[in-house]
Amino acid sequence: MPWFAPELDPLLAVAVATLDENGALIEANAGFLRLVKVEGPQAVGACVARFFVQPDFATFVRALGGADGEIYHGLLAMVDYIGRIRSLRGHVWRVAGRLRVLAEYDIEDLERFHDALVERNHDYASAQLALVQTNLKLLQRDAEIVATSLIDPLTGVGNRRKLEEAIVLEISRATHTGGKLCVAMVDLDHFKLVNDVYGHEVGDQVLAAFGGMLRRHTRAIDIVARFGGEEFVVLMPHTGLEQGIIVADRIRVAFVACRIAPLPNSVTASFGVAELAAGEERDALLSRADKALYEAKRLGRNRVLAG
Repeated sequence: MPWFAPELDPLLAVAVATLDENGALIEANAGFLRLVKVEGPQAVGACVARFFVQPDFATFVRALGGADGEIYHGLLAMVDYIGRIRSLRGHVWRVAGRLRVLAEYDIEDLERFHDALVERNHDYASAQLALVQTNLKLLQRDAEIVATSLIDPLTGVGNRRKLEEAIVLEISRATHTGGKLCVAMVDLDHFKLVNDVYGHEVGDQVLAAFGGMLRRHTRAIDIVARFGGEEFVVLMPHTGLEQGIIVADRIRVAFVACRIAPLPNSVTASFGVAELAAGEERDALLSRADKALYEAKRLGRNRVLAG
């Protein structure tokens, strides 16, 4: 039975959902389903972690080890199913190892229904989102600026700034905990030829398709970023070299099978994978992955090599 009031189920102005630690959808109302564009029987179990931009889903996952209760309230920057960044005001709770999300598109609709929500959910009375319209718009603009500054608008993955922030944190975490960290550097093969022959519009379609492929074939805790041009980086926390190679090869095979009109053949990608060594810093780790990527291209492209 849904935890939220039945009045909220058909409402499009309020997004309500319950997710598991992997980002799989357990239940949701019409407002949340409209945002992620998942409908029908396939809605339950659909992975929606990639739609969370700021904070990203990994931030919420890290809070699941604590006590039940509210773990976040404020603005949620989310990307919708066609890549637009949306700013919502919301709350996130941890309840029995699951995440409950409540966010609003329209403050007036939320105010009309907040009394019913509080009455049904006494434990979550703090879910009242009674912001005045002017303050909400100012905060929304701030969130959009932050979200946009960390996302590559063409591919929907993080940009170089996102990578630079994340890699410092992940190396520090792995160093202090003794955990593993793997990085994959990826470059699309013969991409200049695509632009030269078919034009930059088709080239952009290829980049967008590859960005979507990376998001679908990585975990919520992984950090995917466009490094520049047709080059991408995937940071994989808690992952050793062997598993990192498996992930990279899975992405490589999936992209080979992807058909992008009007290209007559598949576009391929080459990968260099490296695992963080003891005492290693950012530049050395990326350099090893980059050298492995260069060697993969020298040996014929469309392959994964370890550095």
